[in-house]
Amino acid sequence: MGTPVTEAMVYEALKKVMDPELKHDIVKLGFIQEIDIVDDYVHLEIQLTTPNCPFAESIVAQIKRAVEGVPGVKRVEVERACMKED
Repeated sequence: MGTPVTEAMVYEALKKVMDPELKHDIVKLGFIQEIDIVDDYVHLEIQLTTPNCPFAESIVAQIKRAVEGVPGVKRVEVERACMKED
């Protein structure tokens, strides 16, 4: 069995995912709300800035590609939520 997948490894991969509108990575922007890792499965909860974020599908696809590139990860699930407007 290889090296276990860690939260630090996942965060490092997520730093490569950029929000196309805000021009910063999603870690710096605070989009990552929760990371759960069970063996080779990673579940992420992200919170986007607007309810109808036009880049949501693109961001989720980038997240999946980035995390799937982490050694030992076999499956990635991304759950989306949107920040509530005041």
